[in-house]
Amino acid sequence: MQITGLFAVAAASKGIFDPCSTVTCGNLVCPTGFTAESVKGHCCPYCVNPNIKVGKVITGPTGSHGGKPSPTCADVFCFPTLCQKETTAPTTTNGLCCPSCPK
Repeated sequence: MQITGLFAVAAASKGIFDPCSTVTCGNLVCPTGFTAESVKGHCCPYCVNPNIKVGKVITGPTGSHGGKPSPTCADVFCFPTLCQKETTAPTTTNGLCCPSCPK
């Protein structure tokens, strides 16, 4: 990482440093079909095969594991509580997204 001019002075005065400056990357040898690829925010390159497509692991809330959509909050799924007493239902005024156990 190259820091120049006034930014270097400001960075040094605020204690900002490059976290990769103390990392020594090993000699990366990629297998056939893979190439070394550097990615912004990563200290060392890693082997990538452009012919292998990795699907998105995180899909966000779907309810596929038993949750039900919140009646008051977008993109929130509610799950059954283990309350010993009557739950407090979510409303547009109490700030709850899902049923909550009383305190």
